Amino acid sequence: MKKRIALYHLLVALLLVGAAASCPAQNAAQPPTALEAKLQLRESRMVPVTGRSIAVFDVATPRSEIGHRLFRIPEHPVFDSLLTPAVTQRLLDEINRRCETIGRDTLLTSDLIWVYRPYFDWLFAEDPHCRIEPMIPAGKMRETRKLRVPAFDLLRIHDTVIVHHSLDAAFRPGDRILSINGIPVEILQQYTYPDRYDTPANLLRHYHFNNVVDSFTFDIERQGERLRLQTSGEIQRRVVLKLLQQRALTLQVFPDAASACISIPSFYPNNSWLIKEMSRQIKKWKAEGITHIILDLRMNPGGYGDRFDELLSLFINRPAIDYLRGARIRCSRATMPLYDFLSGEQMGQNVALPEGEIVHRVPLQPELFVDGMKYYVLMSRNTGSIAATFCNILQYNQAATLVGEPLLRHAFRYGETVPGRILLPTLLREVGVATIEYDEYTRAVDGALMPDIAIPYVARDYLSGQDAMLNKLLEIIREQNEKSSKQ
Repeated sequence: MKKRIALYHLLVALLLVGAAASCPAQNAAQPPTALEAKLQLRESRMVPVTGRSIAVFDVATPRSEIGHRLFRIPEHPVFDSLLTPAVTQRLLDEINRRCETIGRDTLLTSDLIWVYRPYFDWLFAEDPHCRIEPMIPAGKMRETRKLRVPAFDLLRIHDTVIVHHSLDAAFRPGDRILSINGIPVEILQQYTYPDRYDTPANLLRHYHFNNVVDSFTFDIERQGERLRLQTSGEIQRRVVLKLLQQRALTLQVFPDAASACISIPSFYPNNSWLIKEMSRQIKKWKAEGITHIILDLRMNPGGYGDRFDELLSLFINRPAIDYLRGARIRCSRATMPLYDFLSGEQMGQNVALPEGEIVHRVPLQPELFVDGMKYYVLMSRNTGSIAATFCNILQYNQAATLVGEPLLRHAFRYGETVPGRILLPTLLREVGVATIEYDEYTRAVDGALMPDIAIPYVARDYLSGQDAMLNKLLEIIREQNEKSSKQ
């Protein structure tokens, strides 16, 4: 299992700009390459963004260049059949209607994000890996290291945005965010993807780079009272690290429900420590009388499938399990160097993987299985890629009860991401471009994996700062235990 999520940043763009700028003088008379021409065009359209804490530029795109074509992603299998002329025309019509709503001759990066939203959402609906995001074109790369962000993350439930985990004592879990720097959250959310879990900085980045500021003013609601809070935040990389540390493999025990919960925020390039620690904890809890184990994958976007057979062996008592019916790969310049069975004649086609390349069955290690336990998996729309595959395999093999909300459609259908392109001459870039289409054994309905116990997100349940989904599951387990004890 090779699924993984790849994250790419501004460095790629800066390297390309630097390469174009460092061409030898003797080549000046030669006509520019297509890449150089697009880089030069982008540079000629750059405009400064004022009122920011570091030097930031935006790019103005003429309205005349918008609404005629879609940004194509040739590495992705979805383009083989789904982006038909009829679908393309429908999306272009919606894009043009949005352009007319804006009513300007030129559009900045955030305007492009908004007008192309129908297309970006269509891509995202087909493959949640597939995103198109804005870059921050800073004058100097080192300046981006100084970016400060609010020291908390967010839970998004429809139009309600709630503080989720906080490193800043002024902001409490359950605080409802009404606006940031005077911009209502309802507007900010129109420019981003519908993630269940997000950050203030990400919401602001998509809206005219409002994350690049010296301070942040929040209008919030706390227990019915409206407050205005200000913060200068902390250095972004420190906030990201601290929040990851706060969430990393959190262990909770609930003796009155004979239950324990393990939070798994990601899967790693080397999952050996994770597997050993989970096995150790489960055996320890079993000895203490715990009979229900809850695996919390709600914030797990995926990661790496390293030692996944060992991980699955903890929960599935079988010598082997079915995994794939088949798989197809998109033949492109990105994939040809990686697979020797691809040829130039297949360029642009979706090619079935040879039988020897497909993992139809996964052998397990029965000696790792911990018996006598009832397993549950908490999942959300943010549970993706290899984490979604984990949920799917456990449900298909009846090894765990899935709890929460449905996964995003096709959350585990695509994988093997490659570096995306910069969509020159704009400041948009592709992120997480998948190249392989998997056909997993599944109980999913139309590509959407459904929970066995549905517990939807309801905003009012989270305004107290409590974990409503976990609390509801524990309530269900207690009721089941009570019924069992009376029988």
